[in-house]
Amino acid sequence: MKKLILTILGLVLLSIPTCLSVKYNWYNTKIGGGGFVTNLIYNPGEQGLLYLRTDMGGSYRYDQNNKSWTPIQDIFGGSEWWLFGCESLGVDTKEPNRVYIAAGTYMSYGENGAIIASDDYGQTWKTRWDAPFHFGANDDGRGRGERLAVHPEQNNIIYFGTRKNGLYKSTNYAESFSQVASFPTDYDIPFILFVPGTKGKTIIVATDNSKGPLYRSDDGGSTFKQISGQPNTGYYPHHGAFSADNKYLYVTYANSIGPNGATQGAVYRIKLADYSFKEITPVKGSYETQQFGYTGVQTSGTNPGVVIVSTLNLWWPSDEVYKSNDYGETWSEGVASHAELDISEYPWLDFGKEDGLKFGWWIASLAMDPFDDNNVSYGTGATVYTTTDFTNADKNAATHWAPNVHGFEECAINDIEAPPAGPGNPQLLTALGDLGGFTQDDINEAVEMWTNPTYTTGSSVEYAYSNPQIVVSCGTDNAAYSNDGGHTWTPMKSLPYENATGGHITISGDGKVVTWVPNQSNVPYWTTDHGATWTKVTTCPQCTQIRPDGKNLTLMYGYDYQSVYLSKDGGKTYSKLSSGLSAGQLNSPFDVEGHLWLACTYWGGVQMSTDYGKTFKEVDPLFKTADSVGFGKPDPNSNAPYTVYIVGKYDGYYGVYRSTDLGNTWTLLNDDNHQWGVYNSKVIGDPNIFGRVYIATNGRGVVVGDDTSVVSNSNNNTPHRQTTTKKKTTTKTISSSPTSSNNCIVKYLDETFDCCPDGTEVAYVDEYGEWGIINGEWCGFSSGTNESSGECFSLALGHPCCDSCDVVSTDENGLWGVKDNDWCGIKSSCDASSITYLCPANSPGSDSEYSCCSSCIDIVEQDDDSSWGIENGQWCSIPFYCGY
Repeated sequence: MKKLILTILGLVLLSIPTCLSVKYNWYNTKIGGGGFVTNLIYNPGEQGLLYLRTDMGGSYRYDQNNKSWTPIQDIFGGSEWWLFGCESLGVDTKEPNRVYIAAGTYMSYGENGAIIASDDYGQTWKTRWDAPFHFGANDDGRGRGERLAVHPEQNNIIYFGTRKNGLYKSTNYAESFSQVASFPTDYDIPFILFVPGTKGKTIIVATDNSKGPLYRSDDGGSTFKQISGQPNTGYYPHHGAFSADNKYLYVTYANSIGPNGATQGAVYRIKLADYSFKEITPVKGSYETQQFGYTGVQTSGTNPGVVIVSTLNLWWPSDEVYKSNDYGETWSEGVASHAELDISEYPWLDFGKEDGLKFGWWIASLAMDPFDDNNVSYGTGATVYTTTDFTNADKNAATHWAPNVHGFEECAINDIEAPPAGPGNPQLLTALGDLGGFTQDDINEAVEMWTNPTYTTGSSVEYAYSNPQIVVSCGTDNAAYSNDGGHTWTPMKSLPYENATGGHITISGDGKVVTWVPNQSNVPYWTTDHGATWTKVTTCPQCTQIRPDGKNLTLMYGYDYQSVYLSKDGGKTYSKLSSGLSAGQLNSPFDVEGHLWLACTYWGGVQMSTDYGKTFKEVDPLFKTADSVGFGKPDPNSNAPYTVYIVGKYDGYYGVYRSTDLGNTWTLLNDDNHQWGVYNSKVIGDPNIFGRVYIATNGRGVVVGDDTSVVSNSNNNTPHRQTTTKKKTTTKTISSSPTSSNNCIVKYLDETFDCCPDGTEVAYVDEYGEWGIINGEWCGFSSGTNESSGECFSLALGHPCCDSCDVVSTDENGLWGVKDNDWCGIKSSCDASSITYLCPANSPGSDSEYSCCSSCIDIVEQDDDSSWGIENGQWCSIPFYCGY
């Protein structure tokens, strides 16, 4: 196969395969931040120019017009994943279009760091210098800075403070660097500052020399010496900022480099006329009260006496921000004690607890708009808060804050699942680090995190193929089940063994057998009674991956990184079918029996089996390695029963690939500008929308891709409303059909959509009906019925009215039945005397002598026919709507 050789960053040559290509629109599901913001950096040379850096999730530039963040470090990923952390970000006040990033995540992991340079605000990167040492964007001390400093006059000169290799300097806009021989190499260098008004001749360099951390050069960096008279505290400097009149430098200190471990600290004001030090610490901790340090510091760009600082590791009730209007002589009361936080757009920020909302922690990033003292932001370990009335703090009055994270997504995702559409089914289930998990009915809306239990870290989530209302999850110290699509949870009644935690959990297609492989165990355990009892699987002893068959409800597959095992009883017992396979990720497509795919991590590329795992074949020899495999809705123009998505290396290029013909041909979906750091843990397609792909990343949240030939990006992805969580089922065959403007689904919605003209193809199906695209805009199809909207509630949701009063399911919208293999709404004419709540015992074709239970009572016994309870001393069949 021919290759197209492209040059990126002027230095690195990448071989991009000339396989098929298609245009994709990339964005994120809406979680909102979710990780540590290591600094917020204004460029005072241009009004409104603000950057954000993170420890493991790249960097962003703020779009003032759209009030959103634009990622600027997505060029790194795959084979250069370690460059996705931002050790430092340097701004150029002379030419504000120039920006620099020191990229490198770990000092002891991955490979060496690199410094990249842009002259268009980070839209593209022109040069790259590969350092001969590591950077540590996600190591201790990552909240200090900035290590990169651009000369205010001769802006071709850039300094970089390393962690273990001394001070480095560039004289060619960061194309190359060399070590500054006159500066000691013994210490970590957290920040560098050019003293204003000296035309770049005076430079202050902070180090971790506990006997005197600050150094100064008065000759443009030719020589350096320790500043005399420094306080002998043994503290480490974190940040520095100059007063607007250039009289003072403020420095924050703590006895730890952070972000944890600080129990003491201070704030000092340095008079630049004679470099004398004065302690101006707002509040000191004590052994009797609480111990903490100081980290963030910012000054006003227009009011010389204004300075603000933040504490570090003040855990109760939260870290604080203090404001002074007189150069630190006096301070306001703590801003946090008077703050009002509005988290209505991101409700998970209360961490699932009534008293869980905190002002913040790890407030290393503190930013005051150089042109507006009221506009202040700070970053925490989870989000960015912004206020526009910060000067209220002068009166010790309330300041009003809200998360400012549109477009910024930093979560580390462990697992994702996209159930098929249906009443009450969520659009996406997500298990993730630090925040537990989310159940989103709309991927464009942030939601509360999972509770009961609240996982510190959610590890795995899975739904039952036959009934997506049944969901299981596991995470820190627990596992849980849900009977309403993951909207509410109940902890498992016990653990397989003491201290079982995390790992992988799955459930048989019929929803009866749950299998959990906790982190510490290579042995699966199964339960059929919500964890009241657990049984160790002895016939698949090292199987750390368990997958259900996509169609046969009792078949399960086990994989021990060498062999595939088959279970015919829901995962209780297994028999070995094949061996000699490569380590990798095993997955099974939905609605197809006997198909398995294996993404091989080290050798073997991508393997496929159509005989229940007895034999595997390599689908394309150009796939040398692969990390994850998932499945989505089939291409309507293909005979294949599903679409395959792979994250792996094809013909030497690491990316996201799609096949609509079971692996015969492959399409590369992403490019050099969409790499997202580490994105190898899981990829899945959407079962309802052809071409949509979800990618779990380690620091960039859940990345979503839409084929622009299917879903227009004018509405970011799909038509949606916030008034309901219903999703339309897609069990019927969708095709183009004539549309009557008198009966278009748009008629029942208060949206500005048009009806689709005759001959328009169906592009998307949701809770309101079928949608097409005309001239890049959404249009609605016929609802398929001539009934008036007053007969039943479901017409407004795109579903017909039922012909009977037989109820299968209930939700907040009303009572649901089934008509022509689709959901239908029970008519308002059905009263209590005519309504029948269906259960397995009274379903068509059943000859059972038992009646349905009158409500969702406890399950006493389960068999192949039904779930059974007892009422009035008699067996009864649990109704379908209970979701058990």
